[in-house]
Amino acid sequence: MMQPTAAAMQGTRPARALVLAGGIALGAFEAGACAALEEAGGPPIGWVAGSSAGAVAAALIAGNPPGRRAARLREFWKGVAADPTPATTFWFGQPPPEGPWRQAYNQAAVMQSLLVGRPGLYRPRLMPAPRIGRVPALYDLEPLLERLRDLVDFDRLNDGSMRVTVAATDVVSGERVVFDTGRGDRIGPEHIVASCALLPLFAPIELEGRLLADGGLSSNVPLDLVLDEPGEGELECFVVELFAPAGSRPRTLAASASRAGDLAFGNQTRRILEGRVREHRLRALVAELAEHLPEAVRHDPEVAERLHEAAEGAHGAVVVMLGYRAALGEAGLGKAFDFSEATLRDRWRAGEERMREALARLAAREEPEALAPGLRVIQVD
Repeated sequence: MMQPTAAAMQGTRPARALVLAGGIALGAFEAGACAALEEAGGPPIGWVAGSSAGAVAAALIAGNPPGRRAARLREFWKGVAADPTPATTFWFGQPPPEGPWRQAYNQAAVMQSLLVGRPGLYRPRLMPAPRIGRVPALYDLEPLLERLRDLVDFDRLNDGSMRVTVAATDVVSGERVVFDTGRGDRIGPEHIVASCALLPLFAPIELEGRLLADGGLSSNVPLDLVLDEPGEGELECFVVELFAPAGSRPRTLAASASRAGDLAFGNQTRRILEGRVREHRLRALVAELAEHLPEAVRHDPEVAERLHEAAEGAHGAVVVMLGYRAALGEAGLGKAFDFSEATLRDRWRAGEERMREALARLAAREEPEALAPGLRVIQVD
């Protein structure tokens, strides 16, 4: 187990953080956003946190040196992309962004991913029924384990230069399980894979005496872990959300199923923010009431300690929310398994565009929306 960094031992947080959502193939969007953030330069990211696909992106970022991170992200996503209709592409090129051809292309990519797996990510289990001691699942994530060992320097990831936090879920207890280099945990490829094991599709991982599955089952965007950390000065936190909590009226069964997935995962982030809004308002109220206490009461050791506890963590934060919205031609409920070259390329570009817009709005000193005293947000979608 590594020693916590000095900042972590003092209970502080960096000035800039990045929180990444899970979403399987939707993760190409956040990879594009991360690449654009690195290429833009500016203050370095001091803390990256993620679940599932977000944990993979976090490992690729923290496990590679500055200047090589965007290239590693591209290498990873290029390695998992596929052309589901190579003959059609050879004769007619890539399908257009929308229309029946693109919809058929996307659906073919989903079917390919579900039937034969995805090299570098997962492979079908020949016998989904469990062997002795194994949990039933359709796919194994061993290919991802090997891929991470090739692309990520886990000694660098754990050296304390960047704080890394990964969320998983205990299958038996239902508890969220957090691995955090800032608190002395050593994160390896198996921790990242555990965060990606979405039941019943992917087999969970037995790790440190617990059976662990996808972090998205407890917190798909572990934003609270970053916002709750005490720190000095204002935090600038980029959050990449892959499931849109707001959408349109579904008009097909597939659209209804897709919308259900967006609501189930996207609303987790909304609930986290709502909880932090209540907390910041309560802290502000306590501070206001403290001003009206007699001086003798305020300086009473027990009262002073309680007031200090209430004020701790009330440091300001600007949350920059980047949201992904699926294109009309995407494959409905199966969009998370659309690893087609055209779709991953479009998602990557969309992530780049959202991040560049976010950085432009920050550079223009746009006044964020105040959700509560000390908590402001800029929404980019």
